Amino acid sequence: MPSLETANVGKAVAARVGTNIREVRTKLGMTQAQLAAPEFSISYISAIERGKIRPSLKALSILARRLDVPLTFLLEGSPSGAAEARAVGYSPADAGPDQRVDVEILQANVLVQQGDYQQAEVLLEPIQPDRVTTDQVYRLYLLKGQIHMGSGAYQEAVVDLRNAVAQGEALNDSEFIERARNLLGKAYFLLYNYTLAVENHQRCYTAIENGQITDPVFSLEVFSNLANDYFRLGDLEKAIAYYHRALETLDAMNRDSKSFARKYMDISQHYKTVGKLAMAREYAMQSLAIYEMRDEQRLVGMTHQRLGKALEKQQDLDGAEKEYRQAIAIERELNDEISASICHTGLAELLLKRGNSKEAEQEAQEALKYAQAGGDSQSQGQALIVLAQIRHQLEDYDAADQYFTQALELLDTSNAHEIAADAYFRYANLLEERGDVKRSLTVIKKAYEHQRLGKRGDIE
Repeated sequence: MPSLETANVGKAVAARVGTNIREVRTKLGMTQAQLAAPEFSISYISAIERGKIRPSLKALSILARRLDVPLTFLLEGSPSGAAEARAVGYSPADAGPDQRVDVEILQANVLVQQGDYQQAEVLLEPIQPDRVTTDQVYRLYLLKGQIHMGSGAYQEAVVDLRNAVAQGEALNDSEFIERARNLLGKAYFLLYNYTLAVENHQRCYTAIENGQITDPVFSLEVFSNLANDYFRLGDLEKAIAYYHRALETLDAMNRDSKSFARKYMDISQHYKTVGKLAMAREYAMQSLAIYEMRDEQRLVGMTHQRLGKALEKQQDLDGAEKEYRQAIAIERELNDEISASICHTGLAELLLKRGNSKEAEQEAQEALKYAQAGGDSQSQGQALIVLAQIRHQLEDYDAADQYFTQALELLDTSNAHEIAADAYFRYANLLEERGDVKRSLTVIKKAYEHQRLGKRGDIE
C-alpha cells in the first residue's frame, strides 16, 4: 500500500503533467479532441489536464509523440521531477529524441538509397534499441530490414521488418505499420513466398483504399508490388489490373515534381490537424526538398536560356538554338509555366530571325499557352509581340495589329516598363515600314512614356 507521502507526490506529478500537456497543446493550437483521437476520449484528456487522473506511461508516450515533445518534458517540471516520477511508478528510458541518432538514421537512409548497404550498416551498428525513442526504434528496424534486403539476406530482413511492424502497432500508427508491411511483403517475394508477399501487400492496399495513407508514391509501390505478386502466382488478370492502377496513379500526379510537392504538403497539413506532428514535419520537409530541387533545376534551365541569348548576340545562331531547346526541355519537365513560356518565346524570336516563320509561330503559340496557364501578363505580352511580328512579316496586318494591341494592354498593366517600352518601339518601327507614320508617332510617344517611368523606378 503506497504511503501518504507517495500519494501526495503522485498528486503533484499528475498536476504537473496535466499543466504541461495543456500548455504544449494550446501553444500548438490543438484542441482536446485533436489530441485525444483516436485512442482517448475528450473527457480523459480534460481530466489529465486538470490533474484529476494520472495517465499510464503508455498513454503519456502516445501524448508526448503527438505533441512532438520528449516524454520527460511532460514529467519534469522541477529539478526533482524525475525522482518524483519514479516514486509514483514512472521510469521512462525515453529522455526525448537524440538528434545525433536522428542524423545517423537519416544518413543511413540516404546510403541505402545510394545502394551503399555496408556503410549504412556500420553507421547504425552502435545504436541500441533500448536507448533511443520509440519512433527511432521503428526507423532503425525498418532501415535494417532494407539493408538486409539490399545485401541479399532476405530471411534476416523478414525478422527486422516484422519487428518494425510490431513497433508500428505498439505506436498505433497506421502509416508506420503499412510502410513496414510493404517492405516485409517485398522480402517474402524475394524468398519466393508469393502467398505471404501478396497477403502483406493486400493489407497495405486496404489501408490505401480506406484513406489511412494518401502518399501517391507509396500507393505506386504497393500497386506495383501487388502486380508482381500476382504475376508470379500466375493470376495474370489481377496482375494486369494492378499494373494499370500503378500507371493511373502516376498519370494522376502529372508525372511532375510540383504535383508531388503539393501532395506532400497536403499530407503534412493532414497530419498536423490530427496531432501527428513528427509525420507532419517529415512530409513538409519532403515537400520543401522537392521545391528546392526544382529551384536548382529551374536555374539550370534559365542558365541555358541566357546562354542562348548571349550566343544569339554573337550571331552563333546554331549554338543559341541548341541552348534554347535545352532550356525548354528542362522547364517543360519541371512544368514551370512561366519559365517555359520565356524559353519558347526566345526560341520563337530566333526562328523568326532565321526566316522559319512557320515553326516560329508554333513556338510562340506554345509560349502563349504556358504564359496563360501561369497567369503571367508579362510573359503573355512577350509571346503576343512575337506572334504580332510573325503576322506582320506575313503581311497579315490586321492580325498583327490585334496581337500588338493585346500585348501592349497586358504590358501596360504589368509595370514592366522596360519591356513595354521595347514593345512599343518595335510596333512603331513596323508601322513606319507600312507607311503609317501618324500611328507610328503616337506609339513612339507611349514608348518614351514607359522609358521615362522605368528610369524613375530605377531612381526610386
